[in-house]
Amino acid sequence: MIRVLSAIVVPPHMSVSGGARAGEMLSAALHAHCRIDVASMMGSPEDPGPCGRLAVRTHLPPGLPWSRLPNRYRSLFYRSDIPGRVRGYDLVHLHNPMPSLEMARIARAARRAGVPYVISTHGFNEVANGGSIYGFGPARRALWRGLVHGPVAEAVRGAAGILALSPADFDIVRAMGFRDGLMEVVPNGVAVPEPADPGEDAILLARFALPAPDPAGPLTLMFLANHTPNKGLPVLLRSLQALRRPVQLIVGGETRPEIDYAGLLGALAPDQRVVVTGRLSDAEVGALMRRADLFVFPTLADTLPLVVFEAMAQGVPVLASAVGGIPYQIDPSCGQLVPPGDPAALAAAVERLGQDRSRLRRMGLEARARVATGFTWAAAASKAHEAYGRVLAASERATEHQVPPIAPARSTAAGR
Repeated sequence: MIRVLSAIVVPPHMSVSGGARAGEMLSAALHAHCRIDVASMMGSPEDPGPCGRLAVRTHLPPGLPWSRLPNRYRSLFYRSDIPGRVRGYDLVHLHNPMPSLEMARIARAARRAGVPYVISTHGFNEVANGGSIYGFGPARRALWRGLVHGPVAEAVRGAAGILALSPADFDIVRAMGFRDGLMEVVPNGVAVPEPADPGEDAILLARFALPAPDPAGPLTLMFLANHTPNKGLPVLLRSLQALRRPVQLIVGGETRPEIDYAGLLGALAPDQRVVVTGRLSDAEVGALMRRADLFVFPTLADTLPLVVFEAMAQGVPVLASAVGGIPYQIDPSCGQLVPPGDPAALAAAVERLGQDRSRLRRMGLEARARVATGFTWAAAASKAHEAYGRVLAASERATEHQVPPIAPARSTAAGR
């Protein structure tokens, strides 16, 4: 049985990361196929799962006043002891591209140790397009190329295989210089939840002063993500101003000090209510999603957002931006796509979908069926394990065909 190190690269101060969560879930499902140890810079989750785990130490390089810098800048420079842990494994699987300098360090360590590695493309759409989606000027674009895009591209060029989350990532990794090696689609999966307990849901919803579902009440929308600029929360809030109907919007995810929530919410109409929840437990996420009529995700750049699958698994239709792998996730039976960064188009789509609640319920059922049949962690693990085998077989063939060094000729005079 092959031995795999699942290396999850993520700033250790973060409490939530879609890429880290996906890496954990895939690793747990792969436990049925191979011996797998997880080394996560975020530390162990509350439920460590069936995999072996390595305790990971993280630090910032000495000599700089890190405490004076915001987390978004410190995030780029975190290091770990994962590079020193790659020896002894048959394969390394890299998850998540940030901090990119650390991803490149782990990749270099694997190459030095002669251990092949594969990369799942979590966040690659954001890496490839970060300079534009964050509105950087020339100086910051240069820093992005040097501190984010460049290190990720270095890791990609040395990889034995790329496990793309969707076909949309193929062009991205080719543009980064990936030429030789396996390239397969291994998407995120989702665990289809057990039937909900209405009583427990009511208790959870009461924490946020949300009334029980009312088919004749305002349309309820839900958004859930880190409130970083690329996730499109300001686009969503601006779109509400163009709506001509009462709505109730649930905004999940940790708040960020740089966002003017009061100013954005103060511009809404009196019949538009917004509930900003802050960080949520898994149980709260499930209850809130089931309360929603429509999950709205106007992201500006995303690779294959796990939260879209999680909403679908709860039986909620999805309205999202047509970016990255999202068109691979949803189809017209269970969702709708709009251009990114277009509040008017988003508002128009909400208006159309909100006119027929029965259609939304049918779309929700289709969404649940779609993930249950095509996007499970068991299916993803089976594809990943097959890819591991092909990578290792190719590595063995390459080793066998290496030309051995020529021994120096023995001197005939020395033998006399």
